[in-house]
Amino acid sequence: MKWLRWTGVALLLVTGIIDLYYGNSYAGFYENLRYVMGGIYIFAAIVIAANIEPYFTQLLVFGYALFLWSLWITTALETGAGLDPIAYVDKAVEAVLAANMVLLFRATRGPLKVL
Repeated sequence: MKWLRWTGVALLLVTGIIDLYYGNSYAGFYENLRYVMGGIYIFAAIVIAANIEPYFTQLLVFGYALFLWSLWITTALETGAGLDPIAYVDKAVEAVLAANMVLLFRATRGPLKVL
């Protein structure tokens, strides 16, 4: 379980740094949005590393990653923006991050209790 948590922290940091870099280099009009996204990922990495409210944070990161995936897909299909190698790497890391959060949540929640 520890390796899942620290892998998640590393993935969050990588995604946050990619978003900050992307916001600084490629995004143009949307650079402030990318800065915020990167900041949220880095903050989530700190919270998960500190093991504060792990169930809530893991589900929140999972939902946030899926939300950003859906935004990226719809925006890329409509406008063609975000179809560069940096965005593809960012979304690949987010996909692995979402899978990691599911595995981490399942590992930390304990057995289900049937009433």
